[in-house]
This record gives sequence, structure tokens and C-alpha cells, in this order.
Amino acid sequence: MDAMTYELWMLFAAFGITAFSVFAQGMHLGAAAGNAYVVSDRSEPAPLEGPMGGRLARNVRNQIEGMALFVPLVLIASLTGISNGWTQTAALVFVCARLAYVPLYAFGVKGLRSMAWTVGFFALLAFAWGLYAAA
Repeated sequence: MDAMTYELWMLFAAFGITAFSVFAQGMHLGAAAGNAYVVSDRSEPAPLEGPMGGRLARNVRNQIEGMALFVPLVLIASLTGISNGWTQTAALVFVCARLAYVPLYAFGVKGLRSMAWTVGFFALLAFAWGLYAAA
């Protein structure tokens, strides 16, 4: 089996960021709502989690949305054997932007959070360009 490509390693890192986001949100929910709620069927809305809980939950959704755009690009690169400066740099920038986004969103840093999101989004476009240009 061949070694993983740089883009696949970046996908693995993005998975780690997303998994951490889910874990952090779950731990905060447990602390805020109590274990009885966490292990329930959750048919009732969660008790008030506070601003941090809401931001952590929205971060998880945003991480999943980002992965929904990143995963197909990495799969296309992997299946077609395309790996170049555009795809590698864009993958790294995307992962770094997502890594920065987590604490910026969790702690409510508005301007920088939006900047991190925007950088990550444009990195996805650059990745797509790298695929298109090499095809």
C-alpha cells in the first residue's frame, strides 16, 4: 500500500479538528445540562447551555459543513493522482484556518473568526483550482 498523500494527511488532520470539536461540545453539554440529559433520548431541548454552548454547537455544524466541501476535493485528488503546489498549500491553509476557527468561535472572537472562516473557504476554492488546472 502506498503512503498517504499530503492531501490525505491534511484530511486526517481535519478529521482530528472535527472530532475534537464534537468532543468539546459534548463535554460542555454534559457540564451545562448534566449527565442525566446527556444520556437521555434528548426528546426535550437542552437546558440553557449559555453562549459558549451555543457557539460550540454551531462550531460543530460549521466543521461538518467544511468537511462536506473538503472531503470530495481530497477524494478527487487522491483518485486522479493529482497533487501539486495548489492542492497541497490549499489543504494546509484550510486545515490551519479550521484549527484557528475553533477557539476563535468558542470564545466569541467575531472579526478574526470570520477571517479564519473566509481564509478556509478561499483555500477550498484554491484547492479546486489546483485540481482543475491539472486535469
